[in-house]
Amino acid sequence: MYKNVLASIPGIEWYPVVALLFFFSFFGVLVIWYFRADQRRLEALAASILNDGTPRPESNSPSNTMQGS
Repeated sequence: MYKNVLASIPGIEWYPVVALLFFFSFFGVLVIWYFRADQRRLEALAASILNDGTPRPESNSPSNTMQGS
C-alpha cells in the first residue's frame, strides 16, 4: 500500500539524494567550523556546560582537615 503511495509522488527518486546531501553538508560545515574555531572558545563552551555559576564547597581532603595540628 505505501509503495503505491510513494510511487505516485513525482520526483520521489530525488528525495534520498537530497537528504543525503543535506546530511553530509551539515556535518561538513560542522567539521570546517570546528577546525577554524578558536580552541580556547571551544574549551570555554565545553566547561560552561558543567559550570552553573554556583560556588563549589570546600573539599574535605586530609590536607584541609589537618591544618589545625
